[in-house]
Amino acid sequence: MFDFFKKKKPPFITAVIAAGGSSQRMGGGNKLLAELGGLPVLAHTLRAFEINANISEIIISAKEDMIVTYAEIAKNYGISKVTKVIAGGADRNESVYKGVCSADKQADYILVHDGARPLVPQEVIDRVVEALKTHNCAAAAVKVKDTIRIFDHETGTYRILPREDVRAMQTPQGADKALLTAALQNCLEKKITVTDDCAALELLGAKPLLVEGSYRNLKITTKEDIVSAEAFLAEEI
Repeated sequence: MFDFFKKKKPPFITAVIAAGGSSQRMGGGNKLLAELGGLPVLAHTLRAFEINANISEIIISAKEDMIVTYAEIAKNYGISKVTKVIAGGADRNESVYKGVCSADKQADYILVHDGARPLVPQEVIDRVVEALKTHNCAAAAVKVKDTIRIFDHETGTYRILPREDVRAMQTPQGADKALLTAALQNCLEKKITVTDDCAALELLGAKPLLVEGSYRNLKITTKEDIVSAEAFLAEEI
């Protein structure tokens, strides 16, 4: 009779950390184990979701030979929200799909984040979560700083894309659990390769809402990115 007085239960949100990359462009070594501010890159990434009040659990999708190592990082750095470290798949799409399928059965939404984005600000995570409350899928993105040209293979010429119309995609990217599961499964069944989860969602007709990301939310790809990340960390001291 008085249910309308009850406080609405917050959604259960699972963060799937995609941590199965090859690190080829790092010139050797696993970039998630590279030292950044005295901690492994992955430890920074996990901490960002550990301290965020919106996140209910964390699942790490990793290469099979890194499962124990990543589980130890979570334990050693007090990441209590990590419930599972699972073996990923042949590519990112399959790895994320396995992570989503491993989420707690009560999960309402999934946030997918690159393990190699260790400096994601709390406000970026929050913005994606807030967007999910009014849309069924959302993602972080930033305006591009450079002039972008697209090559036309038929004419051999280039055309410029207006910078104000172009966005560089980041993570986290989030969606309703059932929707994201269906989108990733669709790609796997049709053997479609996508580079992010928004692309998979769009193939099902979904339209992810883009929210403001952060230039601080860089992806560690090369050794130079470690230098940039160290500089961002130094600004906080």
